[in-house]
Amino acid sequence: MVSPDEVKDRVGQAINMLRTRDGFLLEHRAHERSITHKLAEYLQSEFPDYNVDCEYNLHGSLPKRLLRECEGNDQELVYPDIVVHQRGNDNSNLLVVEAKPRRQSNVPECDRIKLEEFTKLDGNYRYQLGLFIGFDGLNEPQLVWFTGGEPRRPSR
Repeated sequence: MVSPDEVKDRVGQAINMLRTRDGFLLEHRAHERSITHKLAEYLQSEFPDYNVDCEYNLHGSLPKRLLRECEGNDQELVYPDIVVHQRGNDNSNLLVVEAKPRRQSNVPECDRIKLEEFTKLDGNYRYQLGLFIGFDGLNEPQLVWFTGGEPRRPSR
């Protein structure tokens, strides 16, 4: 397993690659899926021993669901923007990412709930880390890390 500090360093490298190579997407506030797709490509190069998937909806062979209400839907099916994991192995759920093309004053409620649920130590998914990214054009993005089902102080 990769240490949390190493995950954060590698994610920083991937974000820098995105800002350098695909700044157009950020400057023009392209759709979230366009941005997360490119970020996932750079994350894959930083985590070659893991699968990096966009909008991955499976937990084993079943769909991922939240146990907490999000946007008025109890037991909502969920599709995290990006996950770094080894498919089919819950012990290797490394990172779950939610991103927005604009900087936010706070993590949007539904994204916060997802990241809390995905990183709970006693939850169904047990991702080592969660990350909310609020992009701001080519400026430093807003990063809020989650561990153990809780947000940690913003970094970067």
